[in-house]
Amino acid sequence: MIRFPIFEHLAVERYGLYPGTEERPGLTAAFEPGLTLILGANGLGKSTLVLLLYRMCSGTTDIAGVTSRPELGSRQLDTSDIRAADRKTFAARVHNGATGATATLRFRLGTSVIEVKRELSNLSLMSLTVDGQPVSPTEDDYKTTITEKAGVYGFEDWILILRYLVFYFEDRRSLVWDPTAQRQILRLLFLPPAETEKYLALEGELLRKDSAARNLSASLYKQEEALKTQEKSGTSRSALENALNKLTAKQDSDEQQLEKLETELNLLESEFQAAKLASLRAAEQREAAYRSVEYKRLEQIHRSFPSTKESNAYILGQLLSADTCVACSNHVPHFAEELRNRLDNSMCVVCSTPTGPLSSTDGDELDMARATNLLKSAEEHRESARKALRETDNRYRNAVRSTHELRASLARRETEIDSLVRQLPKSEQHIRDRRSELNALRSRHRELVAEVQIIRESYTEMIEEVNRKFASRQEDVKSAFDGHAVEFLLEQCALMWSSHKEKVGQQGSPVEFSIFEVDMTGTDFDSPVRRRGTEQVSESQREFIDLAFRMALIAVAGEGGVGTLVMDAPESSLDAVFAPRAAKVLAAFSAPPLQNRVILTSNLVEGKLIPTLLRSSGIDTRTDPRLVDLFSIASPTAALTQLRPEYDEALKALFPEKQR
Repeated sequence: MIRFPIFEHLAVERYGLYPGTEERPGLTAAFEPGLTLILGANGLGKSTLVLLLYRMCSGTTDIAGVTSRPELGSRQLDTSDIRAADRKTFAARVHNGATGATATLRFRLGTSVIEVKRELSNLSLMSLTVDGQPVSPTEDDYKTTITEKAGVYGFEDWILILRYLVFYFEDRRSLVWDPTAQRQILRLLFLPPAETEKYLALEGELLRKDSAARNLSASLYKQEEALKTQEKSGTSRSALENALNKLTAKQDSDEQQLEKLETELNLLESEFQAAKLASLRAAEQREAAYRSVEYKRLEQIHRSFPSTKESNAYILGQLLSADTCVACSNHVPHFAEELRNRLDNSMCVVCSTPTGPLSSTDGDELDMARATNLLKSAEEHRESARKALRETDNRYRNAVRSTHELRASLARRETEIDSLVRQLPKSEQHIRDRRSELNALRSRHRELVAEVQIIRESYTEMIEEVNRKFASRQEDVKSAFDGHAVEFLLEQCALMWSSHKEKVGQQGSPVEFSIFEVDMTGTDFDSPVRRRGTEQVSESQREFIDLAFRMALIAVAGEGGVGTLVMDAPESSLDAVFAPRAAKVLAAFSAPPLQNRVILTSNLVEGKLIPTLLRSSGIDTRTDPRLVDLFSIASPTAALTQLRPEYDEALKALFPEKQR
């Protein structure tokens, strides 16, 4: 199980953006189970505080390029140090460059308590303790500690957890509608570290080899074109050169044919894998149908005999299931088949007299006819799938054979070309050298393409196994999602277990990954339809579908089913009707018995979101420790200074009972 961070306490000291009060300088926040509301106005540092929490956890490291585009993208999850400008994000917000300013965050990972202290001028690590014991305050030691205590494979997985499950920034990075991010999140949540290591190693090797083959192909093309130009500029046209040109032309033609064959082979390999999967599924369906018929046969036998003669039912049951007579130990498949026919046709299993359908104990007829029809249909489907698999396998084998034959032909002709090249006059030495280099490149390119194909096949097989493991947890995630989504959405909405084809690398056929997708009703849809993009739902629906998905994954995959959600400005996309519904969903997730933490930032806006959140959480005074009141803590903006009376009136309206 993954151990999600449980935030407990934050202290920000000597930072000009949060001077605090005379009685309590700086900013302190105790994150108790339930809701913590960070309340403020534009410019008071709400988003800065959320980013500070994130950087306290991620340090000076991030996934390369993760912020440059809205989707994760199918690239390697390489971590790198953030830019110098990003290290000084907090320094840039105050006049003194945050000199002497520090932040200390305490959080739990399972039973371990982590406390980290950083300088806000450049995010340097000042101290690190684990369960009260000091640890070397280096970024490498911090990464090692977090990786171990969180139960993830690497620090890049920790960053993914923070960005896609814990923090919901203003950019509203999607998880439900980002298939690549989702498959990586499912991988880190439901695969143990050892299997994740194999997964990422094989994926990384495939991406590297694919890139090398693609780069070599581009270089090969340029050199071939340069050689053709050089050959055309030559004046000698001897019989030797003519023969060489003919062989070269044939070699180039076969090279192009080989590329086509290899492309076809990739497509056929994908088709073969799909046919193989379809055949396995058809076999599983047939097995399920057969078990249903077998159960009904045994049920009929048991009801044909009084309870005092269970031995008779046992003997006949063994005949049906194993084609073996337990009385004489003989194998009697023909007699067993005769018994099956009697049962399937509502005849007495002993004397074959027609009996009609027997009734079960609850009065329902044993629908043997329907069960046998389903079995017949499943067997026909299985045979059809097997036939398709055989045909695809034959085409795949033929393509492999043709590819091998063409490669052998190319190798033989390459030997001939080399022999003729060696006979060219010395004046053609430069062409001979270039052709030799070109032949070496061609050979290396073919080797790389073959290596990529082998790795891709292994990777595809591994993904099929991973998909099956993910599928075993799908119902748990669906159920948890339903419990959250139904509270917010008036439409019918459900997670559906689906597949997404994605190219891993630039060459070869796409790989089929299992992911969750969303079905939902709408204005013009009486029944739920698949919503494949964020543009197909409203902004508020998108955000809270994504939140419900995050909550479901935390509940299912987290140790103890607990975690922390940090959401910046949830009120920005909600109208007056949906605001209180959203508040109820967030309050339910943060209900004290669950031990979850929900940290929200909000402007002091009209509407029901804040009052409902405060009421649901029992926050009824401005001094409640679960309220981070930036109006009192933060350095006031010009707008706050000029409009302070209006803000005070709005705050009094939030806590009317305690202001009298």
